Parts: sequence; structure tokens; C-alpha cells
Amino acid sequence: MNKKLVVAIAVIAVVAAALAMLSNQRAQGLASLAEYETVPVLRDTIVATVNASGTVNPKEQINLTFPSGGLLAQMDVQAGQRVEAGQELAKLDTRQLALSVAQAEATVQINEARLGQTRAGSSLADIASAQAAVASAQAAYDGAKRKLDLRSDQLSIVEADLKRAELALQDTQAAYDLVAHRSDIGVLPQAAALERATLDYQRALANYNLQVAAIDDTTFKGAAAQLAQAKAQLDRLKRAPTSEELAIAEAQVMQAKVALEQAMLRLDDAILTAPFAGTVLATNAQAGEFIGAAVPVVILADLNGYYVDTSIDETDIGRVQMGQDAAIALDAFPDVELHGTVTRIEPLGQITQGVVSYDVWVQVLSTELPLRPNMTAIVDIVVDRKEGVLVVPNRAVKRDNRGRIYVEILEEGEAKQHFVTTGLSNELVTEIVGGVDDRDQVVVSAPRENVLEQFGGGFPFGGRG
Repeated sequence: MNKKLVVAIAVIAVVAAALAMLSNQRAQGLASLAEYETVPVLRDTIVATVNASGTVNPKEQINLTFPSGGLLAQMDVQAGQRVEAGQELAKLDTRQLALSVAQAEATVQINEARLGQTRAGSSLADIASAQAAVASAQAAYDGAKRKLDLRSDQLSIVEADLKRAELALQDTQAAYDLVAHRSDIGVLPQAAALERATLDYQRALANYNLQVAAIDDTTFKGAAAQLAQAKAQLDRLKRAPTSEELAIAEAQVMQAKVALEQAMLRLDDAILTAPFAGTVLATNAQAGEFIGAAVPVVILADLNGYYVDTSIDETDIGRVQMGQDAAIALDAFPDVELHGTVTRIEPLGQITQGVVSYDVWVQVLSTELPLRPNMTAIVDIVVDRKEGVLVVPNRAVKRDNRGRIYVEILEEGEAKQHFVTTGLSNELVTEIVGGVDDRDQVVVSAPRENVLEQFGGGFPFGGRG
């Protein structure tokens, strides 16, 4: 036999032997994979949770703004500073506002003095002064009349009518004043008499003014006007103030007080004070800058407590209730689990890209961790909990083409279906209410077929191990 042929046959024999050994090893490995993987049905505690992400917020936080814009005169705090309730934080230039308050206070005082005068009536000195003014005006009027030799019968008639109407008005006014305090004054005869006397006097005065206007003399007309004005002033001082005059004076005082209050509010609004004790998170302006209305100047927060503001999908919100416990994980502290409680559920949902969700607040319970606002958090809200129930891994629970739920139990080396009733579940296990007991072994993984057999069952050179 040729030497080269012998060598070739020897090599082929060695390769065939090696492949046979490899095939045998693979067959043994696949045979070990062909076994079912099972786990026992256990009695355990199952906890159902609703998971969501959110941000850490202080228990209370507020953006402080000025209602009206202005020049910032003072910034008295800085970020990180602790402040007390009522402490002044920032202040606008208040010089003009202070002047407005002073002016409003003066207006109140003036109107209160006028109201006091109206209520007290005229003093004897005021009446005497007015009477002297009438006498002086009457003398000037008589002198002007004599100078013009105006003694016509027509003027004398209207003068007499005016005098008679004036006296009648004085009499009826005196009678009215005696009963003016009565609540039924409007239906008393004194009221009707005063109204008639007033109309008579106004008619007589109009006739007199027409007669005087017809006289072409400036000096006489001026004297007549001064006399009429002096008489009107005396009449006003003699009579008691009417209810309308008192009402007007009182309304003027009230109006002045409202204006003062508005001026003081504007002055107060120019000073930012802390509504509660807390820590300044940020300041967004410096002294000397012009600040617009409603621009956040100081951000204040109470860092004595925190909550996680999260959003729960509408499919899960029905299971979330006030007071439920929650586990909180923070990206900043991945190895620490915090505990919390649901303290707020917003009744109105938010729609984002067609998805409805509801804001839920989870209060962080006491912790020594240095939490900070806006940290990222994951919360697991415990919505249900059962102890001592039968549970199996989720991958053991299956559903047939009719929708029936079953698990497979290994019996004499063969997996057989057992229809079950399930209860609570979470991301790991499912409660089994009926259909199995804690002595059963459920199948969680079926055998894997020999891959080479799927392609015709052959090994190289026809070997099958």
C-alpha cells in the first residue's frame, strides 16, 4: 500500500474517533437539558404595588413676588439662608408710596373734621358773623339802589314777595326741625309745609333774579348777588344739617379711609416678608434692578419635611388610596430604601398625549438622609398585601386557547395541566386560590429539544451518540 495512502487513512480514523467522542459528549449534555425545571408551591406573603417615578419636593415651597413692579432697593437674604416667619427678605423703593400714605392720612383727618362740623352744626359766632355779612351786603344793596333811584313798583313787589317767602320758609323750617328726629317724618304735615314753603321761596327768588337781571347796572347787580349769597350762607348756618348732608360727610370720611388703606397696602406690598420659617432656595434679583410685577424674587421652602410628587396612570389610580404605605428609592442614594405614606390624590386627571394620569403625593417619613428638592425618586405604593397564601412564580402561570388559567405539575416525569384560580399578583409571583396545594411541584421551564435532532437527527458521519 502506498505510504501516503496509509497516512491519509490514519488521519481519517483519528478524526472520526474524535468526532464520535464529541458527539457522545453533546448528546449527554442535551440529555441533561431535557429535564423539566420545577419549583414547589409555597405559602408566603404577597405584596401588590403600583410603581411610578417622581421628584422630591419640600413640604412647603413658595415663589415670592411683588404685586407691582419697581426699583429693588434691598435684598436682605441669600440662597441657603435660614429665615423666620415675618422676616423681611427684600424691599422696593418706597419713598413715593410713603408720601401717598401721608397724603391719604391727611385727607382722612380733613374729612373727619368736616363730618364733626356737620354733626355739631354752626356755632353762635359763625351765625353772628354771617348775620353781619348779610347786614353789610344789605347796606351795599340799598346804597346801590338809592344811587340809581330804583324805586319802581315792580321791583318793590318782587322784593316784598321774596321777603315774605323767606320768612315763611324760616318758620316752616323751625317747625320741621322740632320733629325731624321722628322715623315717620315723611308723612307729617310739617314735611309737606316745608316743601311748599321751599317751592314758594324758590319761585319768589327766581322772579326777583329776573327783575334784577333786567336792570342795566353792574354795581347794582353785584350788590344784589352778594346779598343773595350772604343770605344763603346765613340760612345754611341757622338750619340743622339734613340727613343727606350728614350722609355725604360720612361717605367722604369712608372714602378717604379706603384710599388710605389702599395706599398702606401698596406700601406693604413693596416689602417681601417670609410667610413661614424656612430656607431660601434662590434669589433672582439684586439691589438696583428694576423688578417687574409677579416676577419670582425669592424662592422659600420649608425643608423640615419632603414628599414625592408622582403621576399614576388611570389604569392603576383606582387601587391607590390615602394612607397607603410606599417604598421610595432615590437615584442619589441607590442603596437606601425610604418609607412613605400617600397623603394626597388629585381628583382631576391630566391628559398628556392622550394618556390620563393623576398626581399623587407620597410623604417621606423621617430620615437622616440629606434630601434636596427635585431629586429623582421611584415609589412603590403598596395597594394590597396577603400573608400565608399559596404562591407560584409568574412564569409558571399559563393560559390556554380558551382563556383558562392553568399550571403544569410534574407527575411521574410528565407535565400535566391543572386549571387554577388566581388571586393577587405582582411582578414576581401570583397567588393561587384553588387548584394546587403546597405539596405540588409546578413546572416553570419545559425540556429543550436536541438541536441537532431538529435537523434530521444526524451527527457527523451518521453518528447518533
